[in-house]
Amino acid sequence: MEYMKAALLRAPGQLEVEDVPIPPCPPSGILVEVKACAICTSDVKMAKSGHPALVYPRILGHEVSGVVVKSRTRNFREKERVQIFPGLRCGRCIACQRGADNQCKHIEILGFSREGGMAAFLAVPLKGPVYGSVNSISEGVSFEEAALAEPLACCLNAQERSLVNSGDTVLIMGAGPMGCLNAMLARTKGAKRIFLADVFEKRRETAAFVQADLIIDPGREDICQIVRKETKGWGIDVLILASSEVLPGPDLLEALAFRGRICLFSGLSAGDVLQPFDLNLIHYKEACLIGAYGCTADQNTKACELISSKKIKVKELISKTISLTGIQEGIDYVAERKGMKAVVTEF
Repeated sequence: MEYMKAALLRAPGQLEVEDVPIPPCPPSGILVEVKACAICTSDVKMAKSGHPALVYPRILGHEVSGVVVKSRTRNFREKERVQIFPGLRCGRCIACQRGADNQCKHIEILGFSREGGMAAFLAVPLKGPVYGSVNSISEGVSFEEAALAEPLACCLNAQERSLVNSGDTVLIMGAGPMGCLNAMLARTKGAKRIFLADVFEKRRETAAFVQADLIIDPGREDICQIVRKETKGWGIDVLILASSEVLPGPDLLEALAFRGRICLFSGLSAGDVLQPFDLNLIHYKEACLIGAYGCTADQNTKACELISSKKIKVKELISKTISLTGIQEGIDYVAERKGMKAVVTEF
């Protein structure tokens, strides 16, 4: 039996790099040598405090790219560079039939309920009771860039559901990696004005590369007043909550334009989910409150295309690369908001 290095989480606070068996190539699937695995805030949450979807022990990592080293399908050949979509769906349930495979009744997720990409090798089933999706990486796109297709796809899901389009004024609460990806994506969708807001100064400084029309400090500035001034009284067409620390309170609802859309992009902590607000504001403004969770396989493919075409330059987000043996350093880097994205590139 051959072994590989993997970042194995045995329980919250117990993340160790260990030797584990290399997984076999699944029937009608592929075995991938991992070249890049980005660290998500979900990985941080799992490593430090657990996650409802997590099964222990678990190899973490769901933002993955690499090279096919063994293939049991005609769709992908050995040595092919690929990006892996982490969701495994059944393709048969109502959600899958309606194109919402992120809500699949039988969904499994690499790095959550199945072994993920923080390891030297990753097995990806492409047929079976639940199966995944893989995209070829275009020439000129690095493994690190390709690994960010999945988080970009999550932004696509949010903006497709909240109908971001030409002429919109978009306010994104949270200027971390997901806030910045949302800002860049909104620009490609023709948004007229893009505002970013974050209480952390470091985040506001590092988000300068997205060239938002305005970066706001909500801890010191009145968002409603700024929005009214900047939009000449109209308000925000789309409000994307890209931070779990921001709630859709009365002030943000007041800043919403008629027929505006609020997108709950980030999940909230258990104590924050029952926040009261005036439903009459939703009624009279004909506003929409929209949830967005994860992404579909099709959106993941679209994200790869956006990265390949350079319409979204995700390279700007990669602020640290580490080896697998330094995984705890990467987890702390993301948790402490020292930069944008940390990516494991040595296994």
